[in-house]
Amino acid sequence: MIKNFIFSLFFLLGCGVLSAQPLKRNLPFNIQKTETKQEERATVSMKDFRYQSQRTSSAGLIYSMQTKPGLALLSSALVPGLGQAANNKWLRAGVYFAADVILLIAHLRTQDRAEQLHQNYKQFANNNWSVVTYAKWLVDYHQQNGISNPHIDDLEQQVQGQDPAYDPNTDWNVVDLKLLRNVERNTPYVFPEQTGNIFSHVMPGYGSQQYYELISKYYQFGPGWNNFGMNRQGESLDSIYQLAWNGSDMPPHFFQGATLADQFNDKYRIAGNMLAYMILNHVVSAFDAFITVKLNISRLEATPGIFGPQQFSLKYHF
Repeated sequence: MIKNFIFSLFFLLGCGVLSAQPLKRNLPFNIQKTETKQEERATVSMKDFRYQSQRTSSAGLIYSMQTKPGLALLSSALVPGLGQAANNKWLRAGVYFAADVILLIAHLRTQDRAEQLHQNYKQFANNNWSVVTYAKWLVDYHQQNGISNPHIDDLEQQVQGQDPAYDPNTDWNVVDLKLLRNVERNTPYVFPEQTGNIFSHVMPGYGSQQYYELISKYYQFGPGWNNFGMNRQGESLDSIYQLAWNGSDMPPHFFQGATLADQFNDKYRIAGNMLAYMILNHVVSAFDAFITVKLNISRLEATPGIFGPQQFSLKYHF
């Protein structure tokens, strides 16, 4: 097929040299006549042998995407496969577009599931963790271990005679957050064998992402759960005022909350990965469309020979 095309091109060129005027109306390139005293010669420009699309339309978006690599890149960046479809690369267009749709659906479904699990965890924490329970334990913790703290008396006055409702809207009206943080900044860890460093964290504001993350992650907040006083196996603790460094005295609800938090965090992570793959699909599709158009418009070109413009060579790019 390629050989026949090249042979036909040479044949047409030869006919043009012998009879330039009649053939001028039929050739896909222009021939200019130059008369000399001895003979009539045809001058052929090298640009006339560059690849010319067989498409007849010279206007419209599709034609532009077939001839302008930048536009093809942009179109496939917006809609994966669009630039390939405009250039009749239907298989690649279908793959890019299908991948984008599948990834989008997976992202939305996983994101929705993550939000559901997140809400489930928040409800679980609101029903089973109380800042009043935590604050009352801090007061007893200081008394049982003989810890001196300039703010503990003020906290004791706030929670004295108060029972936890395990309703955040009620319990957070009892304890002042600023006072609670001052107590935590002056409270050390007391282990069975020794006294350790000051508490590593202070209580985040209720309702924040950190609030729900920390209460089921760090041991200092374990006493705020309603079943604190028993270990993970449901056995009663010998002492609830000395924290085990390995978390073995954390209550079952602490670990259940940690499991629920891991579940929704994993879903959020997967949803984020799906979104990253979608972006990658857009990028790959865009550059593939760009290269496709560049190859199409430069498949056939002519270069002058070593003996002047009357001799040329043809290159066909696959």
